[in-house]
Amino acid sequence: MIKDIYPVRAQFLSGQPVEIAIELANFTKEIVVITLSVRVNWLNQELNKMELRGITLAPCEERVLTLRVGEYLADFNGYGVDVEWVLDEAMEVSAGRISTAFDVVSDWRKSTRYGFLSDFNTSEKGDRQDVAWLSKLHINLVQFYDWMYKHDDLVPESSEFTDLMGRRLNLDVVSEKVRYCHDYGMKAIAYGAIYAASKGFYEQHKNWALLQSDGEAYDFIDVFKIMNIEASSPWHDHIIAQYKRAIEKVDFDGIHMDTYGFPKTGISAVDGSVVRLEEQFPLLIDHTREALEQSKDDICLIFNNVGNWPVHTVARAAEDAVYIEVWKPYERYHHLVQIIQWAKLWGGGKPVILAAYLAPFRLEGATSEQAEYGALLLTAAIAAQGGYHLLVGENGGVLTQAYYADYSTMGGKFIRTLRNYYDFNVRYANLLYDNKLVDVSMTHADGDNREYVFENVEYSTYGEPGKVWTVIRENESFKTISFINLSNNTEDYWNAGKNHPLVQDGIRVQVLLDRKPKGAFVATPDRDNGRPLPLEFELTCSLRGITLEAILPSLEVWNLLAIEL
Repeated sequence: MIKDIYPVRAQFLSGQPVEIAIELANFTKEIVVITLSVRVNWLNQELNKMELRGITLAPCEERVLTLRVGEYLADFNGYGVDVEWVLDEAMEVSAGRISTAFDVVSDWRKSTRYGFLSDFNTSEKGDRQDVAWLSKLHINLVQFYDWMYKHDDLVPESSEFTDLMGRRLNLDVVSEKVRYCHDYGMKAIAYGAIYAASKGFYEQHKNWALLQSDGEAYDFIDVFKIMNIEASSPWHDHIIAQYKRAIEKVDFDGIHMDTYGFPKTGISAVDGSVVRLEEQFPLLIDHTREALEQSKDDICLIFNNVGNWPVHTVARAAEDAVYIEVWKPYERYHHLVQIIQWAKLWGGGKPVILAAYLAPFRLEGATSEQAEYGALLLTAAIAAQGGYHLLVGENGGVLTQAYYADYSTMGGKFIRTLRNYYDFNVRYANLLYDNKLVDVSMTHADGDNREYVFENVEYSTYGEPGKVWTVIRENESFKTISFINLSNNTEDYWNAGKNHPLVQDGIRVQVLLDRKPKGAFVATPDRDNGRPLPLEFELTCSLRGITLEAILPSLEVWNLLAIEL
């Protein structure tokens, strides 16, 4: 009787009314009467409960019920919404249950969930389903990839045009999808490479270029020439002016400042001096923000650190998140941990977004099931470290490589599964993305470390294949452990298909505490809509003081244990 449930916006600001859409459907030829029981929870605490009786559906009727579930004052909180329904008792139909999640923030920068759009053909006019789909995944930042006319001339003069890659696009469609994003509470971010120019533009402005050490201009995929972004180069002001025009003409909310990972140094075509781009990037970012804030309030800037370079200079610039496109040699799960932790350190607590593309959805050699388990494990691995993942786009699109317009699509059943994971990440945002959470995996478990003891399981604190990966993080209010199941796999490459993990039963945990806990629960996106399950435990003095001891529920892919202090 409930086809779907989701918040009407991707994200809610503190104090803003929160509304949930419930799609009802009567697939019978009889009139039915439904009773809905709705609960709003923060972690394992019930905050609000309401009951809706006497909802009548005519034969074969479908209807969307919009329900206001309250207003919440919060700096950064995730919430779960659990709905149970039952038909008129006379019909003797069992109850059903369904869940969703939403978050409330004082500023969207508290949580930067990034997705993409790349289809802007005239045939897309009037179609908002792609944006609605991203909203159901709680994507609050949307990168408009390759929406523009040319990389050096972003906004076309006519509505219909052909881009440099030969795609037919429509600027009216781009503007329409920007408005759709705003309707769902999303920020629309315009892609704009910082130094790519068409060959025709280069021929007219050769002295703006960045040269190789042999005096030749840098070339990229035989389509673009690389320009010099130094403040002394005319290109610097030119590209910022292009960004400004995109904000003003199309109503974008910010710029995705893309780079290609090379060059890292170059020679100025003007005076022959050596240009070190890691020194020039922060200046370009800062100048871009200064210019764009004259055109629009609340500008978003995201800069692409390709291959994790140069985060050490860029992270403290005037960007809103530390965004890293992950490539070799960062190829194993523990490399992602390294990337996220260093980005948080360099960024001073800014959100960290990884663009980690999943080739198994495109390449032969991996089954669809292996690609899907690879996606679930990668989603868990990034979220368990407090990172965000750019992976999904319009209508079930999934990124497999760096040219977003050539995306792949997920299977219909897996789309629902992945939505469960994205709901989970929002619902338990306070246990995953709190900047005060400190990762103690390598210092508090295994070896001589006795603060956390795990029995009846082969485990690893750094993501070894064939084992359960234990990610342990603490703050003053919670001790959390993510159990990520890498069993039944012989390698730990994040960009590879994965076998179905072997279900792990009977995992025994012992956690040393400095005071008696208020409670504990386990949650998983793999079953029961991610709802928290109270954990039965006993307190002993079996380690070096008060010790919580418990047996965990079955582990399929990802379980999250939370101990409240």
